[in-house]
This record gives sequence, C-alpha cells and structure tokens, in this order.
Amino acid sequence: MIYKITLYFLLLFCSSSSVSRDSYLGNWQIEGGSIIHIYQNGDVFSGKILKRAVNPISNLNGLDNKNPDIGLRNRQLIGIDILENLRYDEGVLSGGTIYNADSGHSYAVKLWIYPEDMNICYIRAYKGFLFKTFEAIRVDTEHVFAKKK
Repeated sequence: MIYKITLYFLLLFCSSSSVSRDSYLGNWQIEGGSIIHIYQNGDVFSGKILKRAVNPISNLNGLDNKNPDIGLRNRQLIGIDILENLRYDEGVLSGGTIYNADSGHSYAVKLWIYPEDMNICYIRAYKGFLFKTFEAIRVDTEHVFAKKK
C-alpha cells in the first residue's frame, strides 16, 4: 500500500516537470473570444492581444479608453501587451502582471498548464488576497482568422 502511494506521488511530481517553457508559447483564446499571443523575449514572457472578443464589454471603439494614462487612451487594443514580465519557474509562469483593458487596471498574475491537457492554460489574476481564474484554449489563428473571410 505504501508502495502504491509513493509511486502515485512520484508520478504526480514527475508529470509536472513536463510543462516546459515552450508549452506556453503560441496563441490562446480566452473566455469571451479574445486571442492572446504569448511569446518569450530572453527570460521574460509577455502576451499581446491578437483578436478582441466578439462582444466586448467596453472599449467598443477598439481603443484603450479606460487606461489610467490619458496619453494611451487613443491606442488600439490589438497588439498591446496585456501580459508582462512573467518568468518561468518549475512549470509555472508568474511574477508578472495582466492588464484588464475593460477596467484599466493591472493585476498580479500566474499562468499554469496541467500536463494532462497541454491545450488549456489557466490564468489567475490577483487583487490582494482575492483572485479570478479563467481558462485559455490553445488555438490555430490561421484557422480562426480564415473563418472571417
């Protein structure tokens, strides 16, 4: 019995190491339909908006209207980095921020992928001790954008 329990925990521990840095790279569709492209620059990971949600909550004109920096309120949301300064550590991306263009606020963020399904990335935004977790699904943007034609 102890052998089985030890084996279970050993397998659980070993499986978490199969989520490599490269596992996070690519295009991810978040709830609501927006697509984020996660990329790496040196040791830092970032994510930029490739496509906005079909029915956005705010910023209906496609501009960063809620940005606290008045000088940035006229910039297009497509192409801006909303994930910044993330670092890979033991299968997880953390230590960075996520920008919510709907509110104009930035939050601490953590991303992780379970080895059992490498096509789902969990994104958790923190505000103090409160947090919200949402899923992002890996997508092939050529297929997504081809549908519009």
